Amino acid sequence: MKKNLLITCVMLLFAVVSMAQNKITVSGVVTEKKTGEPAIGATVLVKGKPGQGTITSVDGGYTLLEVPSDGVLVFSFMGMESIEIPVNGKNKINAVLAENSTQLDEVVVVGYGTARKRDLTGSIVSISGEDIKNAPAANPIRALQGKVPGLDIMNSGAAGGGATIRLRGVATINASTSPLYVVDGMFVDNIDFVNPADIAQMEVLKDPSSLAIFGVQGANGVIIITTRKAEDGKLSVSYNGYGGVQILHDRDRLKLTDASEFTMLYNEKLKNENPDAEEWVPDLLGKGTDWQSEIMRPAAITSHSVSFSKSSDKGSSLLTLGYFLQEGIVKYNKHQRINARFSGDYKVNKHFTVGANATLSRWDSDGATASVQGAARAIPTYTPYAPKEDWNDENVGSHYTPSPSIQKDVSNPVAKMEIEKGTDDSYGYRVVSNLFGEIKFLKDFTFRATGYVDIGVSYGSNFTPRFDVNNETSSSSHKSNKTSFKRSTSEYNKYQADFVLNYNKNIDKHRIGATAGYTARYQGSKGFDAAIDTLVNRDMWIVPEDFWMLNMGDDRTARVGDSFAEETFISYLARINYSYASKYLLTATFRADGSSKFSPNKRWGYFPSIGTGWVISEENFMKGIKQINFLKLKASWGQLGNDKIGNYLWFPTINPMGQQVVVDGKTYYIPTVSNMVDENIHWEVVSGFDVGIEGRFFDSKLSVDLGYYTKKTSDLLARVAPPVSVGAGYAITNAGSIRNKGFEFVIGWRDNIDDFSYGISVNGSTLKNEVLELGNDNSDIVSGTYHRTSVGHSVGSMYGYVQDGIFQNQAEIDNYYPASWKSRPGDIRYKDLNGDKKIDDKDRTFIGNNLPEFTYGINLNAGYKNFDLSIDFNGLTGRDIINTKKLMSFSQFNYYEFNLGRWHGEGTSNFEPVIDNTRSHNYLPSTNLLEDGSYFRIREIQLGYSFSKKVLKSLGVNKFRIYVNAQNPLTFKHNSGYTPEITGSILEGGVDGGGTYPLPTTYTAGVSLSF
Repeated sequence: MKKNLLITCVMLLFAVVSMAQNKITVSGVVTEKKTGEPAIGATVLVKGKPGQGTITSVDGGYTLLEVPSDGVLVFSFMGMESIEIPVNGKNKINAVLAENSTQLDEVVVVGYGTARKRDLTGSIVSISGEDIKNAPAANPIRALQGKVPGLDIMNSGAAGGGATIRLRGVATINASTSPLYVVDGMFVDNIDFVNPADIAQMEVLKDPSSLAIFGVQGANGVIIITTRKAEDGKLSVSYNGYGGVQILHDRDRLKLTDASEFTMLYNEKLKNENPDAEEWVPDLLGKGTDWQSEIMRPAAITSHSVSFSKSSDKGSSLLTLGYFLQEGIVKYNKHQRINARFSGDYKVNKHFTVGANATLSRWDSDGATASVQGAARAIPTYTPYAPKEDWNDENVGSHYTPSPSIQKDVSNPVAKMEIEKGTDDSYGYRVVSNLFGEIKFLKDFTFRATGYVDIGVSYGSNFTPRFDVNNETSSSSHKSNKTSFKRSTSEYNKYQADFVLNYNKNIDKHRIGATAGYTARYQGSKGFDAAIDTLVNRDMWIVPEDFWMLNMGDDRTARVGDSFAEETFISYLARINYSYASKYLLTATFRADGSSKFSPNKRWGYFPSIGTGWVISEENFMKGIKQINFLKLKASWGQLGNDKIGNYLWFPTINPMGQQVVVDGKTYYIPTVSNMVDENIHWEVVSGFDVGIEGRFFDSKLSVDLGYYTKKTSDLLARVAPPVSVGAGYAITNAGSIRNKGFEFVIGWRDNIDDFSYGISVNGSTLKNEVLELGNDNSDIVSGTYHRTSVGHSVGSMYGYVQDGIFQNQAEIDNYYPASWKSRPGDIRYKDLNGDKKIDDKDRTFIGNNLPEFTYGINLNAGYKNFDLSIDFNGLTGRDIINTKKLMSFSQFNYYEFNLGRWHGEGTSNFEPVIDNTRSHNYLPSTNLLEDGSYFRIREIQLGYSFSKKVLKSLGVNKFRIYVNAQNPLTFKHNSGYTPEITGSILEGGVDGGGTYPLPTTYTAGVSLSF
């Protein structure tokens, strides 16, 4: 017994000694290949043992205990290529990490999963959060302008202003054209609550193969936002912030006439209309009042974000706090937002992980009380303020000069701005969060259940003071005879649940990925508003702010209103990804969607897609061509749905006071149908096809992505006129189709020459939008005065006469075709397009298009040692603008400089007509009102300097970068407005009446710092 025990102890001792001999201590230094500096915070792991690892110190050093002598160390660092080094019994192992030389192995986020970029069969553009976080804007989507082919972004210059976004044209006429936003899996309508510094990356999905997994929500494209998580193995604190000023340079202002020029043109107009008219004498001559300068200012903008993150092999957490403030260049316009976001996950065991992500946002805005359009219209011949001796402290309106009698219906812009200052209050809260649980089982399966919540509430109030901007000699209509107060509140809530099962398996050369899921979503909203007049009493002019309450008004004037809406969705989805030898690629997707927006018998839509790819560079016959590093041919087809219309449109409603009749002096109301309904309305269906080629050449220095797309919307949701006998409004029904097609490209080059690195990327997209079919026997849809939607033309085309010069004398008129109006010298000559030798409305035609024919962007970047420089350009061609600033109106407005080029005698002009409001035929919709909306803009210039890590390591600082930035410093344009980015509805876009908020130039300086 003792002998056996002794033998056992000896054997155990030998085993322990043997195991100890196989475990060694390894240390070393990790450096960056490009700079030779230490890689601070790089991760060093023992391969196959995720719990055994460390991160490098400020000198790049590391030490690992009990490393298997025959093990392998894995070195990784953000932005660098990971490398593996066998230990081979060595105690000293140094590593040199190089920058990623290719983007093909990057993982991009797709619907309900991820994929290697090289395996994609669709059109997806990925943008790094580093390219977004320093752009001075409230909404991060604005930073994508010029970076994604096919993405048309029209920005607003207002404080906190958003953007109008269209991806690959317009595929609908009554539904929304906005893309779907997906923030960490949550479907949202906008991302104005997202702190740009929180974004890790954004993906823009454009083709049917990529979008079909989103079914009914994906018809207008999808933009996926993935927020930052704590980095593996790191405990860090980081700060990003900038501050600066926004300026509207003189070159970007409206070119208006001064007091002397206006007086000359106005008196000329009077004489043209009546040769016996007396000369008008203004109060001011010379330059007069510059109303644009009176209402505008240099405006501040600043953003600050600090984050705290911690990670271990058991879990990670990140907390970000953010603050954003933007003043508008129009006085008293302001927007600010406070953000707090938490992201965390915890590994319960190697199979089960739970996590949460929550963002709380609080915003408040003060709208611009000054009217940009009013400042453009106000004539410059009077001063903003009345003499102080005329002021009446009870009537605040007496502080200001009333507008002259020739424009008594146009307010003094400064009076409006100052009187309404501080009378509007708007603020709100928003919470967007999710909670997930993920379990891995049977080695290749992952099941993830996620619950999402998006809740928002907003409050608003507005006070209208009593005032009268008049004096004894004026008759200005700018006055309010009573005080009033309005309060409103609205809230919405969205709940979403996703249950997704993923399977991933590699078998020899076969790579298989499969996804199946179920998702459900509810969205509801409600609102309430109330208003009342005559606060306190009718004799009170000045009402203290403490009395701005509904219960302080006259109950007899009370008005209330409310709103309510809700909708639900249920979806089933499936996707298969297959790759053979990383050479032949296949993606097949199917989604079934049910929506409460449609009647019960038409609620479900079914949307399939298929995508294929052939990596030609993996073929044996390509192996000897060293100049080609990667070459892939891809094609995809799919169907999508669009349900972005109002609720309850299939449900008939009755107007109890629809028709009024009078019998024996008494009024009776006959109920009528409010609108005709089609109980069979269903999804708009978008069918699309993409084909493209991707290549990387010359050691991946040259990248080329080329593609062609076409998508057709069938069963277009359109308003169709009912029979006259019905007497009801238009009905929404499925009637019509639209096609969008075009080419897209991205071409880039990047290289390093010793300490100098540089890159250039050019992207562009063409667009051909065409209506193929409309309801009512293809009858045109006439929208307002200037637009018409017709088969064979683009949606919302501009329609009117074609100008053929100016009649210079009576002889030219006598020798031209007769018109339905009397022409005189100085009038516009219109073309006889139908050849009937007379000018009438049959000579109108399609004269313009608000959709761009070509959009493009150019991105330049360079780096030398610690300096970096980036310059972005963007532009477009083929977009037209209707300039309604030219038109005669309800009152006399100031003139624009182009009016100085008017016809005022034979030979003086062959484009601008005589100034005479009695000749209304000169203001008909025509090419005379048309302006070229093309532009080329220097979008952004940024120069930065990153301090050497050798300098920072003694301070315990990981990264310290400073930079200066200029956004929109220069725009080359053709139109007369503030900006060529003129928005509008789908059917009536591109009309510039002078009221578009200016887009300023923004200069900022910022800091990025991490510990």
